[in-house]
Amino acid sequence: MTEPTPTKVVEIVIGLNHRDNFNFMNFLDPKHPTPLKLDLSERCELFFRLSDELVTAGWRFQPRPIKVNDDYGVNFSSYMWVTTGPKGKAIPAHTGFKIIYECARMGIYTYSLFMLDSLLQKITLDPDVENGTGQVP
Repeated sequence: MTEPTPTKVVEIVIGLNHRDNFNFMNFLDPKHPTPLKLDLSERCELFFRLSDELVTAGWRFQPRPIKVNDDYGVNFSSYMWVTTGPKGKAIPAHTGFKIIYECARMGIYTYSLFMLDSLLQKITLDPDVENGTGQVP
């Protein structure tokens, strides 16, 4: 990749919404969780991390934390583990990573997040993401 790191950062904090059938949601604002939708309107850095609640409960990402189906390295870079958040807050190892979205090809993609709970059970989450071709049902 020859481009500089994008200036736009989209942060996704994976957490469980206990009030709504234990759905996974974005807990960037813990008081107002939102669905796991990504803003892919422009080239950006996608920063994924587990919520403090999941980290405290012993969760972490699997050795391969993410896979984007049918992308073939066109839109999404490889992941990179991080130990500090976008605002400089320290986070435990294997609880956060980032990838770069290149905005090179429009489409609807399914990305899979691979996590481990405190009992080392594998948890897979497969939300859809779209970047300009229409609404995701």
